[in-house]
Amino acid sequence: MKKLIVVIFTLVIISCDKELNINPVTSVDAGQVSKSVDLLVTGAYALIGSGGNPGLEGGLYSTDLLLNADLLASENYMVWRGTFGQYKEVANKLISTTNSSVSRMWVKGYAAINLANTILVNLPNAAASDQDSFKGQALFIRGIVQFELLRFWMEPATGLGIPIVTEPTLEFQQVKHPKRETIDDSYTAIINDLTTAMELLPDDNDVYANKYTCKAFLARVYLTKGDYANALTQANDVIGSKKYSLPKSVEDAFNTSSSPESIFEIQQNTQNNAGTANDGLTTFYACDLSTPGSAGRGDVGIDPVFLSLFEPTDKRLSVLVYAGDCNKASVTSWKWDNPYTNIPVIRLSEMYLIRAECNQRLGSAVGDTPLNDIIAIRSKAGASIPTSVTLDDILLERDRELAFEGQRIHDYKRLGKQIIYNGDVIDYTDPQFILPIPQSELNTNKNIVQNSYYR
Repeated sequence: MKKLIVVIFTLVIISCDKELNINPVTSVDAGQVSKSVDLLVTGAYALIGSGGNPGLEGGLYSTDLLLNADLLASENYMVWRGTFGQYKEVANKLISTTNSSVSRMWVKGYAAINLANTILVNLPNAAASDQDSFKGQALFIRGIVQFELLRFWMEPATGLGIPIVTEPTLEFQQVKHPKRETIDDSYTAIINDLTTAMELLPDDNDVYANKYTCKAFLARVYLTKGDYANALTQANDVIGSKKYSLPKSVEDAFNTSSSPESIFEIQQNTQNNAGTANDGLTTFYACDLSTPGSAGRGDVGIDPVFLSLFEPTDKRLSVLVYAGDCNKASVTSWKWDNPYTNIPVIRLSEMYLIRAECNQRLGSAVGDTPLNDIIAIRSKAGASIPTSVTLDDILLERDRELAFEGQRIHDYKRLGKQIIYNGDVIDYTDPQFILPIPQSELNTNKNIVQNSYYR
């Protein structure tokens, strides 16, 4: 039987399925695909979560995009206690060009982009009434994956971003060798994708992305880019939509599949998850023998210096942190304690933090004041209520609220923060905090340029 082959730089066979919460099948008949674009859309969502080839399951949102981002920013934050060499390299900032975790982020990321492009060229095979929705979903997935890759691989010193791929590769004969675009051009492509997706998608779309999902990611993109006015507009629109609400307590946002503040999450259940196969966030964070089915290794410990940033009564300390009872007995994060519940990728709390930061920087009060937004975040945590806030206060609150959700290194890069690492004062903008282009890509793509630290 002829199979649909998804190729980007290296060959990857994708997984697709009719429902997000069912274990994906291993391949899709090419003839069926041309008639069932909805299968491709479902497969694309599975691919950015835990679906995909054996060995690539955790390459994106179910593990590596979040875990590696935090391991890169591990100083005074988290401690890697595990035996997996690929993550030890990232934590120590001694990353080889053959690092398997870094390679699978790249490979699976471009496989997801390729699948999104495949959806776009197959739109004529879908019913006319579905085409706008399918196009919006494809552009959303392509936009957010390109953004994640850009954050890890862009090199400001050289202005190099990532390859922007907009055509699918379905056969070996079609394999292309794209060069890296500039950072500015990469951002332009990402923003165009998400903006068009926002215009095409409805306000409500079940577990799939909707208009406000795109706005939330645009807020994140603009913030990273330093475009505070546009970040503010998008974040305020999400908050003002009233589609999402802050939970009554911090634990309501995690280890659940029905958080009121979840704007986008990766679907997980007992049949399809990344946390019980020696992979996934639960595998590396959880250290709780009382959690049914947990495969937690307790590989991630929390640095006491970071814990000291919380007040004793703050529930983000007393509830979202616990002393493990697995063999490593580390103090770890409760955010990733249950492998069968959804993985929140972007939450309403982040929109409040973005709005607060942008208003503070711009001297405005769009939607609300920075003080009131920070009060909203601290109130659900049971923390003390401030009477005023500075930009530093807002950024510190962001550190606390988004801990272990894969945002810290990207924040520290955009803010140019300094740390003492191995006795030296260094900036997070240092090239060692940028990932290397995988060796497999360098071996096959003569047009790709390696980041300078790894040459």
